[in-house]
Amino acid sequence: MKQDGKVGCGCLIFVLICVLIGAGLSAHPISLKFLGNQFRYEDKLSPSDILFVPRFEEDKNGEAYADAFREFWAGNGRFIYVENDTVLGGSILDPVQKMAKARGIKEGLVRKMETDGEGLKKAYKIRKQFTAMGAKKVIILVPEYASRRYHMLYGNSGTGKTTYLIRPVNVSYFKKDGWWKNGPSRLLLLNELFILAPLSVEKFQHGSEKDATGAEGEGANWTPRRNIVCTVQK
Repeated sequence: MKQDGKVGCGCLIFVLICVLIGAGLSAHPISLKFLGNQFRYEDKLSPSDILFVPRFEEDKNGEAYADAFREFWAGNGRFIYVENDTVLGGSILDPVQKMAKARGIKEGLVRKMETDGEGLKKAYKIRKQFTAMGAKKVIILVPEYASRRYHMLYGNSGTGKTTYLIRPVNVSYFKKDGWWKNGPSRLLLLNELFILAPLSVEKFQHGSEKDATGAEGEGANWTPRRNIVCTVQK
């Protein structure tokens, strides 16, 4: 496919998403539920080397981390890595390790992943670190409204050394079956829309980055053109 064709496909996806959302706002609840489900993606899980939990500020109660602990005890991961962030002047790792200890997970099995950048650039750096660790399979746990985005960021091209599986987490602050009636849930999907649209265009323009094979792909230098952050208040 020529470069112009790739850009055209990306723009078409953006237009289609906008049309669907616009039409859905006045549609039947069944149609609105269908639209909300388009943001959800799920892989069939199997035992992995690492359970990885990216940072979501709106996950105030640590529901994604709690699901990671459950997957650990189910035998689906040997180590848990959390995306590092600063919370109350300290690392997010500290409260997560306390949560893990309360659930009987030994010290040292929960570790932090240092990251920077956004979008494909951040994903490339994270993938590179996991490959350097020798991880063959990584399960990524994210709130279900963001699972489609993480599939786009980490979806396997068939050439990578590490397989990534997406595990959508059902979080209490997102009302999947009635998102159109809940203000915070509407904002979350709107935020995802404004992230997914330019991400789709950029992936078509530049292609997927190589999976940490030692040579940087085009996606390694990608930065998002627009990123709207929404704050959910409970």
